[in-house]
Amino acid sequence: MHKLIYSLLLITIIVNAASIDDKIKNNKTILNKSENVKNKTEQKIQSIADQIRDQNEELKKLEKEINLVTKDIVQHKELLEGSKKNLTTLSVKSEILQNQKKDYEEELINTIIEDYSSAVAMRLANKDSIQELTDSEVYEILASEAKDKMLKIDNQYIKISQDKADNEREIRKLNVYIQKREKKKKILNYLLNKHSKSLASIENKHKLYQEELKNIIKKQNSLTNLLSTLNILKEKELKAEEKRKRDRLIALKRKRERQKEIQALKNKDKPSNEIEKTQESVQKNYAEDIDLDVRILGSSTKGVKISRYRGSKTIAPLKSYTILKKFGKYYDPVYKIKLFNESILLKSNSKNAKVYSVLDGKVIYSKQDSGMLENVVIIQHKNGLHTIYSHLDQISPTLKVGKWIKKGYVVGRVDENLTFQAIINNSYVNPENLFY
Repeated sequence: MHKLIYSLLLITIIVNAASIDDKIKNNKTILNKSENVKNKTEQKIQSIADQIRDQNEELKKLEKEINLVTKDIVQHKELLEGSKKNLTTLSVKSEILQNQKKDYEEELINTIIEDYSSAVAMRLANKDSIQELTDSEVYEILASEAKDKMLKIDNQYIKISQDKADNEREIRKLNVYIQKREKKKKILNYLLNKHSKSLASIENKHKLYQEELKNIIKKQNSLTNLLSTLNILKEKELKAEEKRKRDRLIALKRKRERQKEIQALKNKDKPSNEIEKTQESVQKNYAEDIDLDVRILGSSTKGVKISRYRGSKTIAPLKSYTILKKFGKYYDPVYKIKLFNESILLKSNSKNAKVYSVLDGKVIYSKQDSGMLENVVIIQHKNGLHTIYSHLDQISPTLKVGKWIKKGYVVGRVDENLTFQAIINNSYVNPENLFY
């Protein structure tokens, strides 16, 4: 009889174990389908931060290049305008010289014809009479004058030709200079266009980054609210002074938004060859905005209670992991504002990794799809300690609220990251101190 009961009990245990394994396998299948779609906030925010940092450096170099080209254009502005005027003057002078050259050419031809006619007449003349001798002398005088005139015209022609050549050389020189300046303008327009596109790109990255940063803060606030509801953290009453401060921050944010709108209207009237925004001004504006948003949301280092864990060292919630984000105060890498991380972020070194309860305790909260916290489990331990396991990919199907569990009990599984938090008597504790 005892053997029969024992056999039935053994069969029941095996069937239940198989059922649990089937549930885990089904959950794993669902998770594998969504794994490629799911993007963890911490990894995403770090990636965007790196992109903003790299693009900031590119923008600084680009703005330096724009400033150098702009300075060069300004320095040559008067010289360029003078060169254009000189070019107009030289073009008119070139036309005058061309006409003078043509006139001298005609005059030289006419003089040569006259001289040639006189020479022929001299050869044909009969020098027997006094009149003919007189005429001969006259012709010789005329011929001499013609030669002097031709020589003078020839010298003037050479000078005019030289002036014309010098004038054309100066025109070519001015044209080359003006073309270079026009090329500088094209370079500036190209750089300004590139700068404008790069600024638009980095502004989009700032917006994405701020959304992710706000999500992190909202998740922290969501967990804080949950812990307050469970009386693990005492809910802080919003005093009148704190409310007034929050209202002032909201009013300040609205004022800044109005100032931005006014500035945007002013920028429309700016010349197209001026930089409307700079990398530094964009960085400053977004830093001021997120600082206000963070202060309005209420996530800061002020008023945070931290206690020291004095108990015995225990096991970590994961067997193999890397710490992606530590507990405590830190500066945001993009905006350099002070924030507080109430937990630690552990990256599992293997897929579908088991998450363990770090100590004996009682399950007081277990919920799937718990809003921003996703799947979360909270365990109460002795001496006022509570541990929180959030962003689980799945919760163990055997875990129930009110159940007492041992250290090392599997509370769930993660494929990538686990957020682990510890609280003792209404104060935050560095979770690493429990096991490291």
